[in-house]
Amino acid sequence: MQSEVEYLALARKYRPQNFEDVVGQEHVLKALAHSIDAGKTHHAYLFTGTRGIGKTTIARIFAKSLECKAQDKPTSHPCGKCDACTAIANGAFPDVIEIDAASQTKVEDTRQILENTQYPPINARYKIYIIDEVHMLTTNSFNALLKTLEEPPAYVKFILATTDPHKIPTTVLSRCLQFPLRALTLDQIQGQLEKICNLEHIEFEKEALIALARAARGSMRDGLSLCDQAIALGNGKLEAANVYAMLGTVGDELTADILELLCSHDASAVADGSSESGSNSAQSFAALIEQIRNKAPNYKSLLDELIIVFHDIALYQLIGRSDLEVFSFSKSILENYARRISPQQVQHYYQIVLEGLQEYQYASDGRSAFEMTLLRLLAFTPVKKNSGDLSRTL
Repeated sequence: MQSEVEYLALARKYRPQNFEDVVGQEHVLKALAHSIDAGKTHHAYLFTGTRGIGKTTIARIFAKSLECKAQDKPTSHPCGKCDACTAIANGAFPDVIEIDAASQTKVEDTRQILENTQYPPINARYKIYIIDEVHMLTTNSFNALLKTLEEPPAYVKFILATTDPHKIPTTVLSRCLQFPLRALTLDQIQGQLEKICNLEHIEFEKEALIALARAARGSMRDGLSLCDQAIALGNGKLEAANVYAMLGTVGDELTADILELLCSHDASAVADGSSESGSNSAQSFAALIEQIRNKAPNYKSLLDELIIVFHDIALYQLIGRSDLEVFSFSKSILENYARRISPQQVQHYYQIVLEGLQEYQYASDGRSAFEMTLLRLLAFTPVKKNSGDLSRTL
C-alpha cells in the first residue's frame, strides 16, 4: 500500500532557503551579504522585530552562508545542495545549535550549552549558536552568556533573535550588531501569497488575498498560515466570502457602506424624527445592521477594520497619494471618502472607534458594543448649518 505523502504547511514548504528568496528586509540582507563576501563577520548578531517576519529564517540562511562547502570560503550565495546546507535546513547540522530560550531559561541549561564553546567545530568553519526569543533568558543565564560574548573563541558565532529587545540587558546589546527587521507591507504579503497560489495551482480571488494580507498584520508566517486555513475551508480554492467568514470580517464593500452611511446621515433630521431625511437615515441604518448581523462577524475585527480605514483616510488626506505601500484599503475608497469627510471629522471618528474598542471588553456581548459605537459615530456626525459650517451634534 502506497504511503501518503506528508503535507507540508505553506509556511514550511516555502520557507526561504537563500537571501534572494526572502521577502523584504533588504536593509538587513545587504549588510549581511557584504560582510560575508568581505570576510568581515562579527561574532554576535541580534535580529529584532515582530513575529513571522524572518528573524530565524535569516539566521539559518546566514549560518548556511558561513558553512557552505561549495566554496573554500563563506559566501552570500550558499548552494543549498552540499551536506552543510541541507543539514542546516533540516536542523541536523552538529555545529549549528538552535536554542529556544523560551523553553531553556534555567542558568544550568545555558551554562551546559556554552561550555561546549571551548570545543572547536567538528567538520565546519564555525560553531554557530542561534538563540531564539533570547529575551526569555533569566538574569543569571544572561550573565553566563555575557561571559562568552565578551571573549568568544574565533570559531564561535552567536545569532540572537527576539520580539522584545527591551528585555535584553544593555551589556548584552552592546556586544551585538543589531538589525531591526521591519513588518512586511500589505503588497509584499499579497504578492507572495499570489506567487505561492500560482505555484500550487490554487484558484483564488484577488479580494481574498487582500483580506488575508491585511489580517496578517505584517507577518508573512501568519499570512501563510491563514492562507492554509482558508484553502482548507474553500476545499482547495480561495474565495473572498469564505475568507471573510473565516476572519470574521465583512469586507471592503460593507466597510464602504458604513462610510457611506456616515456621509449621507443627517443627525438633526433623525433627532427630529419627523422628516423624510430622518426616516431614510434610520431605515438605512437598520438595513446595514441587519446585513452585518446576517454575516455573524467577529465584531472586534469590525472595529479594527474601522480603525484602519479612518487611519488610511487621514493619511491619504495628508499625503494626497494612494500609490504608496502604506495603505490597507483600496484607492477607490480612499479617494472617495477622503474628499467627502473632513480631516477633523476623520480624527473625531477615529477617536470614537478607538474608545469603542477599549470599551469592547466590558460590554455584555460584542454585537451591542459594535452597534453602540456605530450609533455614537452617527450621533456625532456633523450637521450643516445655514452658514455652511460644520458642527458636531451632542
